[in-house]
Amino acid sequence: MKRAWRDEDDETDSSKQYKKLLHQKYVGIVGKPKWAKITAKDSEKVLSNNDEDLDLLKYSGNLARTKKGVNLAKGLIGIKKLHNLNLSTSTCGKIVKTVEFHPTSSLALIAGISGRASIVQVDGFNNEKLQSIKFQKFAIDCAHFTVDGKQFIAGSRTQRNFYCYDLLEGKSMFIPVHHSIGQTKMDNFCMSPDGKLIASSGKYGEIHLFTAKSKEWITTLKMNGTVNALTFNSDGKRMYSFGENGEIYEWDMNSRLCIKKFMDDGCLQGSSLAVSGDDQYLAAGSSSGVVNLYKLPCDVNPKPEKTILNLVTTVTKLSFNKSSDILAMASNQKNDAVKLLHVPSKTVFSNFPTTSDNVGKVNCIDFSPNGGYLGLSNNKAEALLYRLTHFQNY
Repeated sequence: MKRAWRDEDDETDSSKQYKKLLHQKYVGIVGKPKWAKITAKDSEKVLSNNDEDLDLLKYSGNLARTKKGVNLAKGLIGIKKLHNLNLSTSTCGKIVKTVEFHPTSSLALIAGISGRASIVQVDGFNNEKLQSIKFQKFAIDCAHFTVDGKQFIAGSRTQRNFYCYDLLEGKSMFIPVHHSIGQTKMDNFCMSPDGKLIASSGKYGEIHLFTAKSKEWITTLKMNGTVNALTFNSDGKRMYSFGENGEIYEWDMNSRLCIKKFMDDGCLQGSSLAVSGDDQYLAAGSSSGVVNLYKLPCDVNPKPEKTILNLVTTVTKLSFNKSSDILAMASNQKNDAVKLLHVPSKTVFSNFPTTSDNVGKVNCIDFSPNGGYLGLSNNKAEALLYRLTHFQNY
């Protein structure tokens, strides 16, 4: 397979020695052959770089708390703007479509319509670029790390084929998809949390399933209307799909059958979905800007526990943090259309974003594995980085 390593940012330093140095630095962070795990010590090292004024490291926190026994409070959220994630690499294009934190190491993936994807080290100051990959004639609309963090998958709305990049080997693999399965694009896909599947939305209500290991097509599921959103529960045994008819489908991934479907309350057209990490809630966003929060498991005709009306344009992105006490909601159709919901109280934090944040039109939202960071990508060539001060660990 053809390597996709050449980076215009590095033209002046394109010698083999420089590339070897970058690779050694990368391996030093993520580990080889066994990938680095985030420990409390690692988290403190990363976070202490940008929180000297917060004295956070005095507390013996766990995954979701800074002070033992202190829950996240509603009303105002402790949030601090840091240097952009793409500070050291600005070649993902004017529209940055993806920002995603690595599942086990302090790294982030940034990708955009220029066809370039970058891996950066997350420290809040330099956010140093470790790798940058250019996929020729391939505008990246969606990209995700594999569950084990060893690869990332990149897809585009202009092609049914996709790419897989091996981080340690520095190799890109072109994954051809046969026209007979009916897939026409790869701009809306997700990875199952059990590491087994890639689910991609197709045309005419089709959902194409591929193996995450070999990237081979397995089967195609079918729902009514166009599929606009897909998500899995925490163990990958259930998948939820949502589309233009406003119906939410629940799929059993062992039998590959729809076991339940229901109309999203008051919805004309479904646009986004997310399941909380504790499997307690399903969030559904619609074209009217409404987000409904359902308690799981849902019955046949469920009513939302909470309806959030803070957005007024199509909800294009929903994301829970790992501890399931924050739900991020965004629309890419209006500037600064992003809100953070305090899940326990079902109220929106009033201090984000402020008028000075100027976040633009948000395309993607992601929380770092243990909640310490929030990343946003927008239409201004930015991958924004924020520190959530309640959470001690990365």
